[in-house]
Amino acid sequence: MATIVEVTDNAKFDETLAQISSEQENVIVIITGVTDPVTGKNWCPDCEVAKPNIKEWVLDKTAGKVIMCIVDRDSWKGVPLHPYKASSFLKAKGVPTVLLISGGDNIMMRAENDEDFLNKDLLTMIAKGE
Repeated sequence: MATIVEVTDNAKFDETLAQISSEQENVIVIITGVTDPVTGKNWCPDCEVAKPNIKEWVLDKTAGKVIMCIVDRDSWKGVPLHPYKASSFLKAKGVPTVLLISGGDNIMMRAENDEDFLNKDLLTMIAKGE
């Protein structure tokens, strides 16, 4: 089972990725919305739908550290220059997004749309770093 390293400050992402990449070859990055601590629900409806499959097919099958980038609704929704969207590396189109990064600088696979989060094979390949 994965060890989750949360990143709530976008400015800390590069540093966190570099640190974990120095410890393991492949790093999974999950970009998702904030979950309300009272209700347990995410502000992002797509994140809520994808959450069980991400847990079952990625987090439960991954050994090592996973970076969980948490974004709040106000800084994400309708903000085309959010650092994860504007990044020439990440190129996040929405939340949730799951990336498999190899060697700290090579995105090997990505899941970012409804069909991807229903694709057990894709999510399992990401989890296993294939």
